[in-house]
Amino acid sequence: MDLSGMRPEEADPNKRTRIPDGGPDQGHPAKFDTIRTEDITDDWPLHAVANGILAHSLLLSFPEVDKDRTAVTGISWGGYTTCIVASVDSRFKAAVPVYGCGFLEQNSCWLGEFTKLGPDLTKKWVERYDPSSHLPRCTVPIFFMNGTNDFAYPLDSYMKSYDAVSKTAKNIRIQIKMPHGHGVGWEPKEIGLWVDQQLGLGDGKALATCTAPVLADGKVTAKITHSLPVKSAAFNYALPGEAVNKREWKSIPATVENNVVTAPAAEPGSDMWFFTVTDERDAMVSSPVAFK
Repeated sequence: MDLSGMRPEEADPNKRTRIPDGGPDQGHPAKFDTIRTEDITDDWPLHAVANGILAHSLLLSFPEVDKDRTAVTGISWGGYTTCIVASVDSRFKAAVPVYGCGFLEQNSCWLGEFTKLGPDLTKKWVERYDPSSHLPRCTVPIFFMNGTNDFAYPLDSYMKSYDAVSKTAKNIRIQIKMPHGHGVGWEPKEIGLWVDQQLGLGDGKALATCTAPVLADGKVTAKITHSLPVKSAAFNYALPGEAVNKREWKSIPATVENNVVTAPAAEPGSDMWFFTVTDERDAMVSSPVAFK
């Protein structure tokens, strides 16, 4: 989908031109500054979500589309949009937001935009357009995917977004220093496996799940479920530092026995950690990230 009011030119599909009445462009002014007025027709987040829902309705109108097997995914701002679309359009059967999340006013690369808006307009924007205001009512099974050091959507805001979902099945995949981009964002096989799992397609083998890590007696444990043998497991922790998304991370092997994954406690001073579990398909999931 083109959510910036553009379309390819017939003579050169690599060139794009504005569509008359195509809605707002997706620059920062249309994403944030338009909240200063009561006119919502120029607010990019409104158009992005509305267009996602309208596109879904269009697809569902086609006789060749299985109306019980549609899913939604998006990358970066598309992941942000996916969070909201999946929360307001319950006709989807699966969702995968990549990178994008909510709680952007608390920590993200757009803190400067919220500083310029000030507290009152920031509150207004969050209530209307931040995924944190919508994810609590999400009933579409949702799979969150991000990296430890994402420059735009840091782990603290990401985990708050994950935690906000309580009415449906959810899973998560956190990758050490996952790059931010379209190619690397749609590459993980787990996206398709999650969608197939929720739509009753593929081999029927569900992705593993891993509960939040528990620290006790000098070791960290979590419970896992898996439909395929576990190939490997690792315990990942951030070394002490400042910004959440600028830390160095260490990974050490973890053991799996009786559906419990175990590893020694993180080094002193570490304040973020999580497990990763990989099955024989090389499909990886993670536990939620724990914060000290």
